[in-house]
Amino acid sequence: MSLILGLFEAQMLVLAAAIIIGRNGMARRSLGGLLIVLCGMLTPFAIGYAGFYDRWPWLSFAPFAVPLAMGPLLYAHLTALIFDRPIPRWHAALPVAQFAYQAVAFCLPLDLRGAFDREVQRPWLDPILAALLLTSMIGYAVAGLRVLRHHRGWLLARRSNLAAARRVRAVLIAYAAIVTVRTGYLIADALIAPLSYFDMFGFYVVLAVVGNYLAIEGWRQADARPQPIVEPTGRDWRPVASGWMDRIEAHGWWRDPDLDLAGLARRLGTNTAYLSRGLNEGLGLGFAEAINGLRVEHVAARLRDGAEGDILTLAIDAGFGSKATFNRVFKDRFGVTPSAYRRVSTDKNNAERPDLQRTA
Repeated sequence: MSLILGLFEAQMLVLAAAIIIGRNGMARRSLGGLLIVLCGMLTPFAIGYAGFYDRWPWLSFAPFAVPLAMGPLLYAHLTALIFDRPIPRWHAALPVAQFAYQAVAFCLPLDLRGAFDREVQRPWLDPILAALLLTSMIGYAVAGLRVLRHHRGWLLARRSNLAAARRVRAVLIAYAAIVTVRTGYLIADALIAPLSYFDMFGFYVVLAVVGNYLAIEGWRQADARPQPIVEPTGRDWRPVASGWMDRIEAHGWWRDPDLDLAGLARRLGTNTAYLSRGLNEGLGLGFAEAINGLRVEHVAARLRDGAEGDILTLAIDAGFGSKATFNRVFKDRFGVTPSAYRRVSTDKNNAERPDLQRTA
């Protein structure tokens, strides 16, 4: 048992060192810190299974494991990757407190440490720490999922390659695996039977495997990073965005079915961050919503004018890439299907032309 955990731990430490010393500082340091924390959680069991605590009792309460640091470091890593910024310092409060209490207990005389373990640690602190750990792990997993969804939505709005978010998703899935297995062990301990020191071996094998996966992927993709969300400075975007829309409509750029945020930004002489921010804050529209709005208005105008021919052809001429997208956007905009809109427009045009009524 000790050999298995020790080998995993040694590899993680080597890769953590390689990751930390590279570029992309915040993301690397937070991932390296997470790997070191995972190694610290393995250490008491790796040396315990080897009999170190029996041979050297003074090792008890050595502050190797600080599991409350896992969640904050995961969140710090995701935030660095996606927003390129650090998280607030208050996230470190619980991990620092856990390390400090262990360090203080480690400095107590050996006999006092034993009494503290029997009378305070096991009956009182262990259940509290287990609840805090589970709450922290689940809370940061949910926070990480929200960040991932925000990043995915940001990429979709720009028609960016979603492969850029795969590393972020892989990190979150790996952490979710740890949370799931740990939760299962806590439920078994509480509802089925108390788990012994050796019963926890399976969880720490999972921890070691997941930790090494994160270490290998982090080292392999050390110089790669997903496209970060760039938030430009605030300004009054309404006149800017309105001017952009006037130019887009005047030049007919909306007709291009391959138009994306980056291509439109180049035509307007701006960048993707400012264009997206301007449309969102100035008009309350996303990129696809703004462009499809121009397209669908053009098709509706053709139908009102009595244009003949297949409606799908009109939609494709306006830049829509599929019938499903066109129908959805049209109905969202006008509340009826394109066919129903054409019938209503035809009836209205006929009613407004007495010459047609006399002929009929």
